[in-house]
Amino acid sequence: MRYSLYIMVMILIAGCARRSAPSGGPKDSIPPVLVASNPKINSVNFSADEIRLTFDEWVELDGLDQQLIISPPIEKNKYEIKPLSGVTKKLFISFIDSLQENTTYTINFGNSIVDNNEGNKMNFFSYTFSTGPTLDSLFIKGNVEDAFNLETDEYLSLQLYRIDSTYNDSIIYNHQPTYLASTLDTTAYRFKNLREGKYILIALKDMGNDYIFNPLYDKIGYYDSIVSLPKDSIINLRLFEEETPLIWDRPHFINSEKIGFGYFGKLDLSKISLVSKIPDSVDYLFNKEKDKDTINFWLSNNSIDSLEFKLKEIDTIKTLTVKFDSSKDSIIDSLVISKITESVIGLKENFKLSSNLPIREISDSLIFIRNIDSVIIPFKSSINNNLDEITLDFDVKPQDDYSIDILPNAIIDLRGGTNDTLDYRAVSQSLEDYGNVYLNVIRDSESEYILHMVNSNNEIVRKYNSINQDGIYNFELIKPGKYIFRMIRDNNKNKKWDTGNYLKKIQPEEVYYSSFELEIRANWDFNETLNLNEVKIDSIQSN
Repeated sequence: MRYSLYIMVMILIAGCARRSAPSGGPKDSIPPVLVASNPKINSVNFSADEIRLTFDEWVELDGLDQQLIISPPIEKNKYEIKPLSGVTKKLFISFIDSLQENTTYTINFGNSIVDNNEGNKMNFFSYTFSTGPTLDSLFIKGNVEDAFNLETDEYLSLQLYRIDSTYNDSIIYNHQPTYLASTLDTTAYRFKNLREGKYILIALKDMGNDYIFNPLYDKIGYYDSIVSLPKDSIINLRLFEEETPLIWDRPHFINSEKIGFGYFGKLDLSKISLVSKIPDSVDYLFNKEKDKDTINFWLSNNSIDSLEFKLKEIDTIKTLTVKFDSSKDSIIDSLVISKITESVIGLKENFKLSSNLPIREISDSLIFIRNIDSVIIPFKSSINNNLDEITLDFDVKPQDDYSIDILPNAIIDLRGGTNDTLDYRAVSQSLEDYGNVYLNVIRDSESEYILHMVNSNNEIVRKYNSINQDGIYNFELIKPGKYIFRMIRDNNKNKKWDTGNYLKKIQPEEVYYSSFELEIRANWDFNETLNLNEVKIDSIQSN
C-alpha cells in the first residue's frame, strides 16, 4: 500500500513538472488603430512643424516609398517621416519648409502601416489638414483600365492639374500635379478634399516615381475634357503606352563581325544606314535581336578598322563611327538552329525553327519530311522578315508521325556557315483531341473589327482581320485549354490595334473582351455569343 502511494505521488510530481507549450488564443486579425494625433486629423489653420501619430500597438512601415501619396505634392526634401525602419508606436511627420497658404493637404499612407506581429494592414490610412480656415470637400472617383490588356497595372498614379494662367498642354512633362491619388493594388481611385475649379486629369504608370510623364517609359491615360468641380465626380480612364518617336542609343561593339544599336520608341529600320563603302565581297545586313530593343549589324567577314553609320531621329541625323577593337577577345558566333515547334504539332500549325544568325538561303532539296509510312511529304520553306526563323509548311494529317531530316548545307547563314545534320520528330493528334468553337458576334454593323482568340498566356491562337457579315466566326481544331475573345474596333481599317497620343488628343482604339472564359474540351463543340454591347470593359465615361 505504501509502495503504491509512493508511485502515485511521483507520477503526480512528474506531471506537474513537465513543460508544455501554451495553447494560445485566436490569431490577431485586427489592424492597428490610431489612438491619438497631434494636431488632430482635419485640423484647420494648421501651422505646426510636426505631426505626431500614436497607435494602439507596435507598427512598422512596409512599402512606404511606393504607397505614400501627399496631395498637393510636397518635394521629398521638404518633409521627413520617421522612423522609416524598425517598430514603433509613434510616427512623426516633420515639415522642413513652409506649406502653401489656404490649402488642404492629405497625407495618404496607403496600406504601408502594418502591425509588427501579424502584418495586419491599416488600409488606406490618411491624415488631412488645412492651412486655411476650412477643409476642401469635393471629390473625384473612378476606375482605370488598361486600354488593350485584360489585366491592369497596379499602383497607378492619378494626377490633377489646376487650369490657371500658367497652364499649358506640356505641364504633365515638366511639372508635378496639383493633386495626387493612387489605385494601389486595385483599379479604383478617389481624390478627396479637392477645391472648386477646372482641372485636367491623367493616370500614369509612373516608372520614375516622380509624377512627371515620360513617354519612353510611362503608360498614360487621360480624360479628354476639362474636369469641372463641383460638376464632375465620376470619371473612368484607359491606360496606354504611346508610340514614341525613334531615339538611338550609342552603338556597342560585340565582335569583329557584329555591332549592336540600342534604341527607344517605334522601330523603323529605314532610319539606320551604313555610310562607309565596303568591298563587294562582304555582305552585311541589319536585323532586330529577339526580345530586346536592339538592332544588330552583321558582316559576313571583316578586315575593316571602322565603319560609319547614319542614324535618323525626329529632326536630327547622327553620323557615328564605330571602331573595331582588335584587342578584345571576342568569339564569332557559330550557326545554331533550335526547334520552336513542340513535339506535338497541331493540325493547323507549321513546323518552325529559329536561328541565332541571319539566314541567307534554304535548300529545300536537302530537307526531307516523311510521315509514319515513310512517305515523303511535300512542303514549302520560308524565312521570316527578320531572317531568324524558318517555317516548313506542310499538310499535317491526324494521328500521324513525322520525321524532319535536314542535311548539311540545307541552311546557309550570312557568313556562309551551314548546319550539321538535324533530325526532328513531331506527332499529330486525332480530330477528337481538339474542340471547335462557333462564335456569334453581335456588333455595330457599320464598324470594322478585328477578332482575336487568346489563350491563358495572352497569346493569339486564331484571329480574323475583317468582319463577317453574318457575324459567325469559326474556330476549329482548338487545343484543350482556357480562352477568351478580344474584339478591337479598327477605326482606321489598318488591321491592327492603334494606341493613343496625349498631345495629339488621340484616344486608343476601343477594345472589348468576352465576359466569359471558355474552357475548350477535347471532342466538344461550343456555340457562344459575344455581345459587344454587354462586354465593353475599357470605356471613358463621365456621369
